[in-house]
Amino acid sequence: MNLQQYRYVLTIAKVGSFSQAAKELYVTQPSLSSAIKEVEKELDIQLFHRSKSGVCLTEAGSDFLIYAKRILAQVEEMENHFSLGTKKSFTVVSQHYDFLYEPFAKVTKKFQADCRNFYLIETTTKRILESIRDFESELGILYLNPQNKRLLERYFSQESLKFEVLGNFSTHIYLGADHPLSGKSVITKEDLLVYPQVRFFQEDSGSVHLDEDPIDISKEQSNFYTSDRGTLMNLLGASDAYASGLGIINGLTKEQIVLRPLKDAEVHSLVVISNKMRKPTEFGEYFLKHLKKTLQKSARDPK
Repeated sequence: MNLQQYRYVLTIAKVGSFSQAAKELYVTQPSLSSAIKEVEKELDIQLFHRSKSGVCLTEAGSDFLIYAKRILAQVEEMENHFSLGTKKSFTVVSQHYDFLYEPFAKVTKKFQADCRNFYLIETTTKRILESIRDFESELGILYLNPQNKRLLERYFSQESLKFEVLGNFSTHIYLGADHPLSGKSVITKEDLLVYPQVRFFQEDSGSVHLDEDPIDISKEQSNFYTSDRGTLMNLLGASDAYASGLGIINGLTKEQIVLRPLKDAEVHSLVVISNKMRKPTEFGEYFLKHLKKTLQKSARDPK
């Protein structure tokens, strides 16, 4: 099959006639009929019901047209992207970290004249890995710990991904300013048992090691799930729930959230991943430069 055959099916379905479609496509009707028969033979389906009054799609033909339209739309999008005057795009995909806004804002300011679209996408661990693997995003930000390190490093190797450690951080507990535990300088896991935990939702990947939250799920407490960082922070402020993370807050929530270190916590490595088969852009290099500065600043000035 080829793109021309997809266009043939789309046109025939639109005008309801092989003869009229042939005129609009500037091909002979026998050539058009032959092209459709090739598709039907290759897929072992019938695309059209033929009658004296014209043609209409079969059920299989309707299904085929759905996929054909998607493919043609993607081709059109690609052609538009590479047409004259089209600017570039830059995408970072990440777990939920509010400190990324600073380096991202610097990139948008410096390269606004050179780049059409800038994307900072917070999502699940699984989607981050897929996005870098499939060249959808240039950089991915996530963390490694003793539990997920072997699994993720094996995935990196299999999918030709590379990673760089940006810093090492111990687990901190995130609390609303009025939380009963906010007065403690250090929090233990036992302290947390009577309070619900807010966690980021992850797809069912078959592995708990892809969880974003560094503290395990407890069977002795309630768990709230969200896919949005803003919702998580609002839940902390409106309830006695807690969350866990790397202990870096630079955004507006810094004034409403209290961070406390977790006693005997593991050390996690924040890493940036990229695809070995993709050459770094000046956007990505500039972003990483300022991300490292942001992390260094946070390390010097902890909350």
